Amino acid sequence: MRAQGVERGVPDLLIIDSPPHRPHFVGVALELKRVNGRPSDLRPEQREWLERFDERGWAAGVAYGADAAIEWLR
Repeated sequence: MRAQGVERGVPDLLIIDSPPHRPHFVGVALELKRVNGRPSDLRPEQREWLERFDERGWAAGVAYGADAAIEWLR
């Protein structure tokens, strides 16, 4: 994956646009984890990327399972 330019820790979902109901955000960065995951499943480099996005005005977070991801995006 690295040879393809994939960087370790980059969030799974990036939306390069502000959410309609939150126009002050630059975009959305969401890390997806399994439904019965734990906060400790988040690797340090994933946490760092989310912090970078947050510092730059993105809505950044973690969702545990598809339902949680959909709810987070709402």
